[in-house]
Amino acid sequence: MRLPPLLRKELAWSRRQVAVLLLVLVLFPAALVSATSAFGDVVPRDTPVAVVPQGEDVSRDDVAVARGAATLFAEPVTFDDRDAAFHALEREQVYAVLTVPPDLGGDPATVGLYVDGSVVPYLQPSAAVVSLLGDSLPAGVSVERTVVGPERSLSAYLVPTFQLVLVALVAMAYLPHVLASERAAFDRLRVESTLERVLATKLAVFTGLMAVPLGVFAVSAGWYGYGVDVAALGAVAVYLLTFLTLAALSAAVTLATDFATWGRLCNLGGFLFVLLFSGLFYPAGFFSGTRRELVRLLPTHYAVVAVRGYTLRGASLGTYADWLLGLAAVAAVAVGLLGLAVRRYEGVA
Repeated sequence: MRLPPLLRKELAWSRRQVAVLLLVLVLFPAALVSATSAFGDVVPRDTPVAVVPQGEDVSRDDVAVARGAATLFAEPVTFDDRDAAFHALEREQVYAVLTVPPDLGGDPATVGLYVDGSVVPYLQPSAAVVSLLGDSLPAGVSVERTVVGPERSLSAYLVPTFQLVLVALVAMAYLPHVLASERAAFDRLRVESTLERVLATKLAVFTGLMAVPLGVFAVSAGWYGYGVDVAALGAVAVYLLTFLTLAALSAAVTLATDFATWGRLCNLGGFLFVLLFSGLFYPAGFFSGTRRELVRLLPTHYAVVAVRGYTLRGASLGTYADWLLGLAAVAAVAVGLLGLAVRRYEGVA
């Protein structure tokens, strides 16, 4: 069977599933955006903070004094280069940049504390950090807090989070349900086409359908006045690559388990794992060391940080270009695993 008949089949399926598609692709994302207003302030735990000298005349002793003061509220990470420190701040590898002036024990000096206005869970507590830091530094040293970039509300901060929650839900819960319900149709279509082509068409249609909730998020966020660029090119790329990765993996699990119920339960468990261990709601640096490293092993962590950068910070496409390439590579691996699952299913069926 050629591609046009397969596409007509998918359109016919979409017409039969209008009510469900409206619920999942329109009403659910609109409700998620509305739910952001229910979240209050959160308190960070031990977080990485960059410590960097303000100039070449800053001694190692000065940096050591600043590091010692920072250990009371954070995990200090020393940088020699100011640009590298702020680059780490933009990628949420650190959550503040502490700039150290020379001669902390001598003449009056000012330590700079820079925080990103879009990392809302750290923004408000950082005001209290100024007081803690001032009490820990030598007498005569003041602390000046500077917010980098536009300040965002917690509701706006959660918009890209809920975008990826919806992506994972559709890819790992709804898509496997659809595949299982159409198993008989797949077996019939194999007479006229290949299972690879049938599944490729299904994934392409579902990936295209994800533009609908993206538009709903954009309209809803505009309605609430959040001022976030939901449809930024980089954010859309991350959004679709993440969906393709998770959808291909869930389809592979569905085929590998022969469309069994326990396969759908495995996919649901995968969805919960992504939800809990990707740093979607709380940044990775807010967790304990072990869990923080686990979070940073998952591609979905880099997806949500990149989406926050594109939508909240207005980052250029190249800011996370290496992460986009990494997500594309992961998507290619996921599609390859799906291909192996297809061959196994055809060999058994």
